[in-house]
Amino acid sequence: MVRRLAWAAAFLAAAPASGQTSPREIVEMTDFSALTPSPDGRWLLYRRERPSTITGRIDLAWYLVRSDGSEAPVRIGDSGAAGWDGTGTVEPGEAGWAADSRRFYLIARVDGAAGLWTGTPEGRTLAPFLTLDSDIERFALGVDGTVIYEIGPSRAEIDRAENDERDSGILVDARVDLAQSLYRGAMIAGRPASQRLSGYWFDREPLLAGRERRVMVRSTAGTADRPANVEEAKRLTPAEPSLSADLRSALTARSICIDEEPCRAPEGERLWTKVVIGDGRLALTTRDRRIRQRLFLWDAGAGDLRLLTSSEGVLTGGHDERTSCAVSIDALFCVAESAAIPPHLIRIALADGAQQILDRPNHPPDQPPLLTEAIDWQVGGSRASGWLVRPRFPGRLPLFVTYYRCVGYMRGGLGDEWPLRALAASGIATLCINSLPHPGTAPEARYALGLDVVRAAIADLDRRGMIDASRVGMGGLSFGSEVTMWTAIHSNLLRAASISSIQLEPAYYWYNAGAGRDMFRDNLRHYWNIGPPGSDPARWRLLSPALNVAKIGAPILLQMPEMEARQSPELIARLTAAHMGEAHVFPFASHLKTEPRQKLAVYQRNLDWFRYWLQGYVDPDPEKSAQYARWAKLGTEPLVQGSDAIQRSRSTNSSKRK
Repeated sequence: MVRRLAWAAAFLAAAPASGQTSPREIVEMTDFSALTPSPDGRWLLYRRERPSTITGRIDLAWYLVRSDGSEAPVRIGDSGAAGWDGTGTVEPGEAGWAADSRRFYLIARVDGAAGLWTGTPEGRTLAPFLTLDSDIERFALGVDGTVIYEIGPSRAEIDRAENDERDSGILVDARVDLAQSLYRGAMIAGRPASQRLSGYWFDREPLLAGRERRVMVRSTAGTADRPANVEEAKRLTPAEPSLSADLRSALTARSICIDEEPCRAPEGERLWTKVVIGDGRLALTTRDRRIRQRLFLWDAGAGDLRLLTSSEGVLTGGHDERTSCAVSIDALFCVAESAAIPPHLIRIALADGAQQILDRPNHPPDQPPLLTEAIDWQVGGSRASGWLVRPRFPGRLPLFVTYYRCVGYMRGGLGDEWPLRALAASGIATLCINSLPHPGTAPEARYALGLDVVRAAIADLDRRGMIDASRVGMGGLSFGSEVTMWTAIHSNLLRAASISSIQLEPAYYWYNAGAGRDMFRDNLRHYWNIGPPGSDPARWRLLSPALNVAKIGAPILLQMPEMEARQSPELIARLTAAHMGEAHVFPFASHLKTEPRQKLAVYQRNLDWFRYWLQGYVDPDPEKSAQYARWAKLGTEPLVQGSDAIQRSRSTNSSKRK
């Protein structure tokens, strides 16, 4: 029996009203990770991640809930502030249960030390189990009840290594990013720490991450620890489930793509995650071009691939879209969210797909003011898709577009930089577009396709009488920022734009093309078909926004991580000198901004920016007067509307609401 997410209507009807349309509300939404069912299937342990613009941290708390939903979730303890990896993705929690389901263990960072803590379902509190001079990085439970754990250098060793190289000077090699502050230029585990490049593109790791790790074993009785043997150490890295020939055939029969090459199935549906259930079955999720997921069960003995449920959004193990739902003997536990419904925790029965909400700290937004709808439109021989969020009042509205991927709840687009619901509540329709796959590697072809998709979307919404095509703004992160700049340079579609990522320019090349950085140079040749500046001036002029500022007719707001802004001096200088933009730089920020106060500042400035350029609206807050004085000197004059239109745009959401 297949069940779609029909619970949504009842869920929305029962939930109390909540605006979730101010930048602060969007920033402070709760996410989940570390979904860990007990072996007997009676309990679910998990972590809530709640950003706070008051503390400036992402505060972590562990919860326990009965898997049948018969009791409300219980908060069993806090575990400090979240850390994140080199790209800005919050590191997920880690927990495990004893085989008899009578005790659980988890990693918590308390007073700067990441140690193992433990508790019982009956006690519903946490107590320290193992805290060392070194942080516990991973752990697993042995079949005999032992605890297997991995540690690296001590915190004192890391501190000494950072200070030693500060005093003696740092050798510039392939691991050094000259655009990042080399001495404690990143936030790691809640403190400023030194970081190095670690591999592909700009992956990063802590300074001593390459040191050999020790894997140890401790008995639950607390006797002296000993080194783990080979088999015990393997438990730290569970084997990835393999796909049998029969399963591959069953997936292919359903037009589900399996491998990494471009998916040419009608819906572009491909295998996304897979996890083993205790009885040997596999739970699989797929994802299509609209980033909707389906969940299947594979029974190898019966040779049966059964569709369990379909979602209009995503079903994951947490905020990281790459994680899988957790499994127990009779159920899957997933974080569910869609464009209109924020993250919440559900149980899906393996027998029939029946679903039950276990935890919903994010109440669904108050529905009457805003509409969230899936739309698609024709682009050449393809169908593009996206999500449109808009106020319910009639008339042609200004439009904001963000391009790349639209995953889950419509907060801020990929990277969470643009407060889509706040813009919509202020009278600006917002469209998040899923990029179309392009078979070629030439960047100008990919950018041109993105421009075609955006142009066709604007034309379609204009034809339907929903937007004013003369009042369009656009923003993007990473590849989305590249398409945004290409659109600003090669069209007159935009009145204003906002980007958050580095662009191709000569300084970017020389920052990264030093000794040992063959990977960087090879990637530029492969993805951009470009060599050193000066080797092909025509191609550099074609691809570099810094060399095309004179063609930009829309003011550009740049809100960039410090390490990316340092590689963009020409773009920033040319834009600001031409009075066509301004830049704001965020210390310690990763490619994805994660710190709550920084995200709030980014959201609020983007909201003000697009209201100013698309509505002619000036927030009367006197603390913002300098901001508007600067903007009045940029580009063309902002659109001036009549008082009636301005009042209408303010009616849904007051600009003073933070």
